[in-house]
Amino acid sequence: MAGNDNPFDPPRPDDGDATKQPTMMVWSVAVVFASALIGGLIGAGIGAALGSFLPEYYRSVFSGGQSPNFDPVAVGIGQGLTQGVGGGGCIGIVLVALFYWHRRSTDNCPRGGR
Repeated sequence: MAGNDNPFDPPRPDDGDATKQPTMMVWSVAVVFASALIGGLIGAGIGAALGSFLPEYYRSVFSGGQSPNFDPVAVGIGQGLTQGVGGGGCIGIVLVALFYWHRRSTDNCPRGGR
């Protein structure tokens, strides 16, 4: 009788699980980066629109806003980009955390689990 024919041997881990882990890590990082990129683009667009249509907002917020060299559109793009990347990255981290939480909670579930 071979060693793997014994019904009392503990189950061996599936080789497919070992290859899923790096793939899931790459997926997680990609989701965070994609969320940050999308957030940055949306933020830059909102900042550019705010700087174009309401330039007095940025002029009143920044101390050098009354200077003739002050460009409210450029400031809006910069502010929107940085805030959008941060917000989008945070949203991506929350999405990945929710995915892993859901996956972990359904792994041991008798119905609907994997």
